[in-house]
Amino acid sequence: MSPLFVIGQLVLGVYFVISGLSHITKAQGLIGYATMKKIPMPAAAVYVSGLMLFLGGFGILIQKYLPISYGMLIAFLVISAFTIHNYWKETDANMKMNSMINFQKNLAIAAALCMLWALQS
Repeated sequence: MSPLFVIGQLVLGVYFVISGLSHITKAQGLIGYATMKKIPMPAAAVYVSGLMLFLGGFGILIQKYLPISYGMLIAFLVISAFTIHNYWKETDANMKMNSMINFQKNLAIAAALCMLWALQS
């Protein structure tokens, strides 16, 4: 395996593990944000998404259960792009810009995960 692939795998896995842990350790703030965004069952959504992020990242780190890991992360990224980062609904210019950046980031990372998943086949 290429050293560049290993470095990329480590960075990507750690990114999602940290994001998952952050969802859990900073749940109250995220629950408030999810409530504001009218996400159904916001507390459950925050904890479930945190678990998805953590487990998906951990799967990438240890290179096990990759289809499940990629699938969970892709699902999270696409769903949150359209429900949390729906910039077209924002009225504040700064919120709109930040949401657009996160929307595009989520879809770009989801696309990269789709490519990685395809390489596993």
